[in-house]
Amino acid sequence: MSWDRQMRLLLTAGEALRDHRLRSFLASLGLLVGVAAVVVMVAVGEGTRHQVLERLTALGTNVLTVRSAKRAFSGLRSRTTGEVQSLQPADADALGRLEGVEGAAPLEMRLMRIAGPEGTTDALVLAAPPDIFALEDQALAEGRFFNAREEKGRRRVAVVGRSLRQHLAGEKSLVGRTVEIRKQPFLVVGELIPKGLDANGNDLDERLYIPLRTVQSRLLGGQRYVGLIVVRALNQNAVGPLTENIAQLLRQRHRLRPGQKEDFSIQTQEETIRAREESSRLFTAAITGVAAVSLLVAGVGIMAVMLIAVKERTPEIGLRRAVGARRRDVLVQFLTEALVLGLAGGGGGAVLGLILALLVRRLSSLDFDLPWPQALGSTGLSMAIALAFGLAPARKAANLTPVDALRE
Repeated sequence: MSWDRQMRLLLTAGEALRDHRLRSFLASLGLLVGVAAVVVMVAVGEGTRHQVLERLTALGTNVLTVRSAKRAFSGLRSRTTGEVQSLQPADADALGRLEGVEGAAPLEMRLMRIAGPEGTTDALVLAAPPDIFALEDQALAEGRFFNAREEKGRRRVAVVGRSLRQHLAGEKSLVGRTVEIRKQPFLVVGELIPKGLDANGNDLDERLYIPLRTVQSRLLGGQRYVGLIVVRALNQNAVGPLTENIAQLLRQRHRLRPGQKEDFSIQTQEETIRAREESSRLFTAAITGVAAVSLLVAGVGIMAVMLIAVKERTPEIGLRRAVGARRRDVLVQFLTEALVLGLAGGGGGAVLGLILALLVRRLSSLDFDLPWPQALGSTGLSMAIALAFGLAPARKAANLTPVDALRE
């Protein structure tokens, strides 16, 4: 087909769509909304994935978490059975002496009610030795950390996060003041620099750190077990071998027989990152798939509009065929109209989606690159869908004979 003929067909298609502006707009509106939704969902999904990965990697990819499982025990009588946690502070001391370990600290976490000078709230209390601050890369905004002497002496001292301080004392400092946990006063000696939210959306600053021995003896009735142990490897390369060494050492210390199920679990940051990344990718794919279904629905709308156009323009088709137009010319003309509808809807949706994604990036904490490839791909997909759904109406128009078309 010559260039002049192509231009004439394009102009004819443009005039036909212009004469029915409202109908053409409504036909392309579904594609516009679908493409915009796809672009925004991809952008938000990518931004969420980056945010989760940044928060996880901020804790260090060389950090391992050994979690306590519960195991059954039997008393002197067969009926006296129960469950106890499996990890003890002594396990952390033993893990800290392994080759490739920078440090290890036992940790017990409990949700407790805390009363401050200006408020009361339920918050997470973390019982740990002073080493926990170095293992978690904590830094002080005010005051100091509690020390080993205070931990050994079971002193009632605490270090508070900023969000928790705001609940308990408003904008005033808590350092040098006391808070109450289970009616026992604790002196706040320091406040931590904010760390924000973790990968699960939990506020890392709504926490209170207390010496482990203090909590075990004064708040937990002499409990000897802990829920988890935080282990920091010297570097990321040491994490793999260290995982096996930790498992082997704990099995020996807990006297587990070969084939017996372990009463602990070991989780690395890399495993958490992979799991989070995969779940984020699946969520984004699911949301994008739902948005893409709307493109198919919009394609059905284009086919309906094109069928109506063929019905209305039957005399015009007959006249064109009578003066020498070929079936191919009529087919190409209606396909061109469908293509223009797809380009208008897909292109407009891509532009709208990019604008909305830019607004989301500026108004939220999400950081992502604008999804230009997805916008262009969605535009191309819209044009392909418009052509596919416009093929049947175009073939119907092309198969009309001049006599039948003029008679109508």
